[in-house]
Amino acid sequence: MTTVRGRALLAKAMLMLAGLALAGCGTGAVSAPAAPASAPANGSTSGQWDQVLAAAKREAALTVYGQAGTGVADALTQQFKQKYPDIKVNFTGGNGNELVTKLLTERQAGRFDVDLMIQGPPNLLDLASAGALEPLPPLLVGPDEDASKWADQQLHFADDAGKYVLAMLGGIGMVGIYNPKLVSGSDFTSYKDLLNPKLKGKLAMLDPRLPGSAQAAAQFWYDAPQLGKDFIQQLIAQDVAVTKDDRQLTDWVARGEYAMGIGANGFAAVDLKKKGVDIEFLPAQQMKEGGHMTSSWGSVAMLGKASHPNAAKVYLNWLLSKEGQEALVGASGYPSRRSDASTDGIFGSTVPQKGVQYIEINQERYVKQRPEIVSYLKSLLGS
Repeated sequence: MTTVRGRALLAKAMLMLAGLALAGCGTGAVSAPAAPASAPANGSTSGQWDQVLAAAKREAALTVYGQAGTGVADALTQQFKQKYPDIKVNFTGGNGNELVTKLLTERQAGRFDVDLMIQGPPNLLDLASAGALEPLPPLLVGPDEDASKWADQQLHFADDAGKYVLAMLGGIGMVGIYNPKLVSGSDFTSYKDLLNPKLKGKLAMLDPRLPGSAQAAAQFWYDAPQLGKDFIQQLIAQDVAVTKDDRQLTDWVARGEYAMGIGANGFAAVDLKKKGVDIEFLPAQQMKEGGHMTSSWGSVAMLGKASHPNAAKVYLNWLLSKEGQEALVGASGYPSRRSDASTDGIFGSTVPQKGVQYIEINQERYVKQRPEIVSYLKSLLGS
C-alpha cells in the first residue's frame, strides 16, 4: 500500500524526471538536456550520503578510464586521494577509441572492472548506444552536486536522453597552433585565409577522419553556411600534411617544418609553450565565421554493472565539486561549465562569451552526423 509520504516522493521523482527530459535551445546552438536545479540531484539526505561513503570505504577502490596526457592522471586522482585516503583510484589513460573497444570487449567476456569513464562525448555516446552506461541522475547523491552552481543552473548532458553523458567542460575550440616566425596571427580573420596560396604546403592537420578536435573543427566547417564542403575541399588541396599524432603535429610547427597545425588538441603545445618554445594559438574568436563549443575530453559516464558503485558515487561527487572541476580545468585547458570554477591558467579565448550563441559540436545530434562528414573527408584524403 502506497503511503502519503510514498506518493509525495513519487510525485517529486516524476517532476525531476520531467525536468531532465526538457531541453532548451538557442539560435545556432544546442542546450543540452539538463538535471533539475536542486542539490543534490535526487534529493538525498546527509544520512544517505554517510551510508554511501561508508560503503565506498568498504569497496576501497574504483577504476577510471580517462584521457591520456601529461599530468591528467595526477590531476584526476591526487586531490581526491587527499580528501578520501581510504578509496584508491585506479586510473588508466589512453586513446578514447581504443579504450571503448577494450572496454566493450571486456564486457562481452563478462568483465565489469571499469566504473567510470572520462572522455569526449563521441566516445561515451558509443558506449551509450551499446547499452553499457548507467543513468547518472540517480547517482548524484553527494553534497557537492548542486545543479544551481552550473551554467544556466543546470547540468548539461550530451545525449538526447539527458542522463548518460554529463558534459562538464564547455570551451571554444581553437583553430590551431602556429609558428610566429613563419606567420602572424593577425593575418587570419577568416578561415578562408587558410586558403592563401602562400600557405600551400605549409599547413599540417590532426587527422580529421578520427574523433577529436580536428574532426570537430571539420564538422563546424561542414555545417557553417559561409564555409561548407567547398572550403574543406579547397583546404585539403593546400597539400595539407595529416598526422594522427598530436605531439608530432606540435613538433612540426615548433621546428618550423609547417607554419600551422590545424585542429591541434593543444596539450603538447601548452607543455612546450611553458618550456619556452615559440609557439602560439589561433583563437576562433578572431574568425568572422565564429567557432564551435566543445566539451573536449571533459565528459563523464558511469558504466553499468560497475564493480564499485559506491566508490564511483563518491568520486563523481568530488569530480563535480569546485575542487574537482578546477583540477579538470587545469589538466584540460578548457573552462568548466561549473560557474564558480576558476579559469586561472587557461587561455581566455577558450572561454565562451556571454550572449554569443555557439554550435555545440559534441551534442548527440551533431555526433550522429559524423559518419556523413567522415565519409566526405575520406573521399578527399583517402581511407
